[in-house]
Amino acid sequence: MRSDILLGELRPGSKLRLSSLARSYDAGAIPLREALNRLSTEQLVSQHDRRGFYVCDVSKEDVVDLTQTRCWLYEGALRESIARGDGAWEDELVLSFYRLGEVSRYENDDPSRVNPAWTDPHRRFHTALIAACGSKRTIAISENLFDQAERYRNLARLKHYKASVHEEHRSIMEAALRRDSDAAVKELLDHLKATCETVVKALR
Repeated sequence: MRSDILLGELRPGSKLRLSSLARSYDAGAIPLREALNRLSTEQLVSQHDRRGFYVCDVSKEDVVDLTQTRCWLYEGALRESIARGDGAWEDELVLSFYRLGEVSRYENDDPSRVNPAWTDPHRRFHTALIAACGSKRTIAISENLFDQAERYRNLARLKHYKASVHEEHRSIMEAALRRDSDAAVKELLDHLKATCETVVKALR
């Protein structure tokens, strides 16, 4: 269910009826309610009194707020990670970048078809950037915000193709490996803001 929300298969604002979910996921009411409550804490599902659960809606205002929050969080975490990172951190960052490059963003190179296999290596790359920051809470929060942003990215991909993302990732990685904090932060924040602009266009 979580994957279907992130991929946009369960559309924003749609009602999540237990009977339909039970058929789709072959699960009982208790585990489904537990899953819905967990997704609610991740701000992917909302609960309305006496009306049940719904997939959280999307809006221009929300994605702008989400992006600003990610920028604030990433700036400090990335600077700290670059300052503290050792050889193992560098190795993981490089490996995550190349693993990401091995997976196509789209199924059959069709920008209108999201490749679900791209999400995990994409998350791994962004986590690798800040993995040496020394704060497990910061990393956990960043991963949750990543997933919220991933839903927006997947919805936007149905309308707008952002071709330069691999080179953007490369520029961020190379600046981090040079230990150039200012350049790495600028590249990362520009990357996040450019994605936000693409999403905003798709929401119009």
